[in-house]
Amino acid sequence: MPATPPIDSAEPGTDALCEDGLPEDATLCPGEAMDATALRQLLKAALPDSSRHKAAGWFGQTDFLFTRSHVDEDQDTYHNGLFITIWKRWDFWLALPHDDPAAHASLFTQAWALLRQPAAPTVTDGLVRQYRGYGATGGPGPWQGLHDAPPEALQACAEAWRGVIGYWRRAEAQRRAGRPLRARLHAALTPERVRALTLLPVFTGRYNDWWNPERNGWWEGDVWIGARQPGQQSGRSWGRALKLSWRNGSEAPGDAEDDAHACYQIDLVDDDAPHEGTSHPPGLRLSYAQRQSDARQSLPNDAVDHMARLLRLFTTLEQRLYAEHACAQQAPPPDDQPAPPLPRTPPFAPDEPDAEVFGAQIMALSNDWQRAGRAHAALVRERWALQAERMAEPPAQDDGGAAAMPAIVDPRGAQAGAVLQLARAVHAWADADLSARFHRRFAFAPGALAYRAAHVGRAVGPVLWQADGRLLAHVSAAHGAQAGAWWEVGADGLHIAPAPQAAPAAHGNEAQDAVTAAAHGLTVRGDADGDLHGLAEDGRTLWRHHIGGAIRSIAMAPDGHALAVGTAGGYLVLLRKGSGIDPYLPGTSRYAEVRRFIFWDDAPAPLAW
Repeated sequence: MPATPPIDSAEPGTDALCEDGLPEDATLCPGEAMDATALRQLLKAALPDSSRHKAAGWFGQTDFLFTRSHVDEDQDTYHNGLFITIWKRWDFWLALPHDDPAAHASLFTQAWALLRQPAAPTVTDGLVRQYRGYGATGGPGPWQGLHDAPPEALQACAEAWRGVIGYWRRAEAQRRAGRPLRARLHAALTPERVRALTLLPVFTGRYNDWWNPERNGWWEGDVWIGARQPGQQSGRSWGRALKLSWRNGSEAPGDAEDDAHACYQIDLVDDDAPHEGTSHPPGLRLSYAQRQSDARQSLPNDAVDHMARLLRLFTTLEQRLYAEHACAQQAPPPDDQPAPPLPRTPPFAPDEPDAEVFGAQIMALSNDWQRAGRAHAALVRERWALQAERMAEPPAQDDGGAAAMPAIVDPRGAQAGAVLQLARAVHAWADADLSARFHRRFAFAPGALAYRAAHVGRAVGPVLWQADGRLLAHVSAAHGAQAGAWWEVGADGLHIAPAPQAAPAAHGNEAQDAVTAAAHGLTVRGDADGDLHGLAEDGRTLWRHHIGGAIRSIAMAPDGHALAVGTAGGYLVLLRKGSGIDPYLPGTSRYAEVRRFIFWDDAPAPLAW
């Protein structure tokens, strides 16, 4: 992958904001003095009521924890205070004085675990101030009064204090304004957009193994990105997720290799109810971790800097990955991969299971192909429904960029070459039973073969039904040929052959391309994007069905139960009305694909799929 410009331009370990201009509430801790008044203000901002006793957060390599005076279920005693850690360099404890020395000692010995015999607290500006440093092996030293700290510790404490104030000033500004940044985040991070991104071929093909360090993701500029596909194994199941990570400083003594990486993870969930106090959009869970070894925590509403960074990382990476995919789509596809061989040759007994006819390799390929196809079709239907909802709503002033939804990519592109080769091998046997089995096991994927269709497809149209159920279709001339030709599909819809020479003349002016057909109160209209639209008599859209390639011609059978469609990409598609929506086809109609005949310049005869 070529080098790409950085997404987050902050130097490693710095706490630069990922979005300029985030407003701050300057009434919080004016002057930024480190005193009791300021700590009380911060405690009120972080813990506004008695329902919460702790509030944690982090920025860069600094993390903090606010505590309210309470005794928890483990009988550990906490006080009104702020604990700050600069990873394996300094710890600072700032607290309001307490009357009970024994309880104060309990805070250090129990809450922070590593405290040993703290020095008698010294109160300065109404605060108890303690610090400790870390040694060369990465372990903490003894707690001491901050008044005895060296200059570098005092400077680090002052910078961390200002960082905490800035963190809560931005949080307070968002809260007072009704959390507009969270609204923007929710507009951009929708389940549909996250799902579409994780279905890009780069995630479903090359980097598709979440538990394999070599195949679970890659560095895109200075951000690592990976996607987890849903699955189940040994009674354990997992859902779809997108993870973004970046280097956050450097490892300290005692750290595991590559531990200094922070991350955001976006999990798709069925529950649309956001958890209270979190920034979760409906249908998603957002979590973050400061270091690779840390357990991820839910992203809270107050983590304004993190929301801004996550929004910028997601939208920037989304645009970049779609742009890279678009460039890849413009390049010729790789040579067709060899298809798994058929373990046996026709004929087959009618009651033989597909597993015995195709063998383990082809069945595994089919399972992957159909699983991806079903997910892709569901995603397309979800996109169409969302577009219909937005068309019915008044335009929003600021939708966070969600209106410009990127194209959905068919994830089967990586397998399309092998499946196409298999289709040709099946077609060559001219066995009706084998063809029917293949058609059932490998739904056609127009998006995965779009490049080939656009470059070698021969336009099909007009298409004309005959009274006896046969179909005539005109196919444009192949490269280097002088004229097109008419083809005839038998009444069974399974066989195609060159039509008699008299076919064009017999139809005269009737043989014209028509992108609209109507019968029994239904009008079917085709568009340049390869979609069929079923319209009621009053113009309402009843359904939509994706064929692939600009629609050149549509013909409806006299009984209204079948459609024939010709496209600019070389497709002659026969559709017949069924009992419900085909889950493997990107459509909302009841039409199922009976047969697709493919006319491409790279093959001497049409391919029946």
